[in-house]
Amino acid sequence: MKEVDLKIFLKKYEDNCVDFFRFGGNYGDSIIWHGTMNLLSELNISIADVDIVSEKTNDILLIDGGGNLVDYYDDVRNFILKKHNLYKEIVLLPHTIFGDKQIEVLSILGNNTTIFCRERESAKFVDTYAKNCEVFLWHDCAFYNNFKKPAKGKGTLNAFRSDIESIVKHLPESNIDISYNGYATKPLNEFLTTIEKFEEVNTDRLHVAITSMLLGKKVNLFPNSYFKNKAVFDYSLSHFSNIKFKNQESFQ
Repeated sequence: MKEVDLKIFLKKYEDNCVDFFRFGGNYGDSIIWHGTMNLLSELNISIADVDIVSEKTNDILLIDGGGNLVDYYDDVRNFILKKHNLYKEIVLLPHTIFGDKQIEVLSILGNNTTIFCRERESAKFVDTYAKNCEVFLWHDCAFYNNFKKPAKGKGTLNAFRSDIESIVKHLPESNIDISYNGYATKPLNEFLTTIEKFEEVNTDRLHVAITSMLLGKKVNLFPNSYFKNKAVFDYSLSHFSNIKFKNQESFQ
């Protein structure tokens, strides 16, 4: 699967306005959104926010990255099914994609659509079913954030999820699911301040792990209910020295 630098790809839209679809999400998803806004700002690409009931404003559509195009959720799937014929060009920013419900969406998309996958498992899946699209590998847009590394911190933050993507049988008593208390475009101050206090972070929240790693914390990333965490770790995180992937449920 071909890697294409997202920033270089998006330069074709430099100094222009595009329609932008940001689906609902949690506080962790705001790491993606803020990173995406940094990237677009560098390219002087302005956005017109659209949703499933709004009118089209521009001929180019960007769909924010994340893990929404999977069978657990339907925001991106429903949006594409309704809106894909309206646009001259569609770019799906780095995403994890899997599940039978996505096959219909991928199969109807034409050669006006470019799909970026943030790990190899999704890229293989999309390449199989999106026969008419361009499919590329590139990293999660969270990496376009620029965080200053804080002081070392003390103790361990356990930040495990308790929703449909969780496979943790017994949450640590001290668990703080910082991704839960927020939304996908929320300012990052509270998120960052919580992580900065600690020296080490245990989590199955992908963007808690990415943020903590970028802040210089010692990070242990645990699996979620499908391949996402491991696949993103293998593609984007495994070469960093301060993050490890843990297959065992051990919070010590």
